[in-house]
Amino acid sequence: MGITAGCLAALAILGDQAADRYENKASTLTFKESEVTAEKAVDDLNVVLSEAIEVMFLAGAAKAEAIRALRRTVARQAASSIGEGSRATYYSLKRESGGLRILGQPKHGKEAGRYDVPDRPFIEKEDRAHPIWELMDRADEEPEVHSYPEEVYGVDWTTKKYTTFYSVPVKANTVQLGMLSVNNSQVGSIGGAQRAVLLAMARTMALVIASHKGPRLLNTQATYSAMSAAPTTVSDIGQRSSK
Repeated sequence: MGITAGCLAALAILGDQAADRYENKASTLTFKESEVTAEKAVDDLNVVLSEAIEVMFLAGAAKAEAIRALRRTVARQAASSIGEGSRATYYSLKRESGGLRILGQPKHGKEAGRYDVPDRPFIEKEDRAHPIWELMDRADEEPEVHSYPEEVYGVDWTTKKYTTFYSVPVKANTVQLGMLSVNNSQVGSIGGAQRAVLLAMARTMALVIASHKGPRLLNTQATYSAMSAAPTTVSDIGQRSSK
């Protein structure tokens, strides 16, 4: 009995050691996978930044056309930064007479496994209660990732090809310029690193559009923005860096 008990105890110890080694190996692999995913997302951001720099060397009609192309690049790289099963959409914002907003002219980026390209715009006069308008009014740092089975206004998960999404306004100070929205078929695919990269892409797009509009037009458009809280957007970056 003593020998049997000793053998069982030894086997238990070996089992615990093996389990510890497995857990350590699994943790290492998870960390490496996370690191690779984050690095890939930053690579996609650098593509957007490189294209944005090229736009800055243009003027007039050539610059306007390059900005339109940059919207497609942002959508493409945003989807790529999340990976397989992703779709990203860049919406441009325009105002109707009276100041009501339309988010339309969608530009899509798709990864493997996604073929859906909805083209219906968001129209404020048709649904003023939609939370997307509050999202546009608030700071661009505030939006959160939403995932199944969370209840989300206007989202029926059973009809969607995605289970998680993140939408961020494209803004220059209080001036609303558009929105970048990214979704994926797998819950948990949009982590903190990816969220930060998508926000940086949106801010890059805002910076380019703002430079094209110029201060006079931006200040005119700012009169339409009745913000409920102080925004945190492109213009705040320089203020933060100087502190």
